[in-house]
Formats: sequence, structure tokens, C-alpha cells
Amino acid sequence: MKILRGILGGVCFGIIGEIFGWVIYGVLFMKWTAEAHQVWRPMDSLHMRIGMPLADIFSGLMVALAFAILYKGIPGTGIQKGLIFGLILWLVARFAGEIFFYVMSPIPFMLVIAGWLHGLIQGSLGGIAIVAIYGKSLEDNF
Repeated sequence: MKILRGILGGVCFGIIGEIFGWVIYGVLFMKWTAEAHQVWRPMDSLHMRIGMPLADIFSGLMVALAFAILYKGIPGTGIQKGLIFGLILWLVARFAGEIFFYVMSPIPFMLVIAGWLHGLIQGSLGGIAIVAIYGKSLEDNF
């Protein structure tokens, strides 16, 4: 049962990322910067239509697995535990990662801001969704 909850939580995390990714990058980045077409693949590309959602779901599955492994070490209880996990995930993966990406690549800074915003929303809401789906099932011994 824990495995099914983990899969469902990971899929939810990926769907949250996909939805907010389209909104944030589409609104903040594609509309406000002229360099967008130099960075993104065309929207009718199979990479964007199929590859991106699959990549988001796969990464969500890995996040749900990490949550299950680290569960007892994450401070807080209930929804707070998911929110703290999401914020730690954002800080380690997205905040630092976007800065590294900006320093190493010739991308507009607006893309970094969009990445920070996207990661913050996805980490927070996704962490809450994962903890809500897992419920108290991880409190038992493995």
C-alpha cells in the first residue's frame, strides 16, 4: 500500500509541476522576453508535448521516494512536514541549481526568477500533496 501511495504522490507532484510550469514559464518567460525562442524548443515538438510531462512525473516519483526515505528526519508533523520537505527541496535543488544554470549558461535572468518561483510553488504544494497522500502510513516501521 505504501508503494501505491508513493506512486500516486509522485504522480501528483509531477502533475503539479507540469501545470505550474506551463503557467509560470508561459506567462513570466515566454511573454516578457524576446530570447524565449532561443532557449525553448518549439511547443509542437514531441519533447515538449510528451517528454516534459513524462520527465515531470518521473522526477515526482523520485521526490516521493526521497520523502519516504527521509520521512523520520524531516521536522514537523502532518502538512507541516510536507511543506518543510518542499522548502528544503526547493532550497537545495532549485535555488542553488538555477543560480548555477545562470552562471554556466547564456540565459536571461528572467528564466532564473521563473525557475525559483516554479520550484517554490511545486515544492510547497507537491510536498503537501505527498504527505497528504502518504498520510500516517510512513510512521510504521518499514
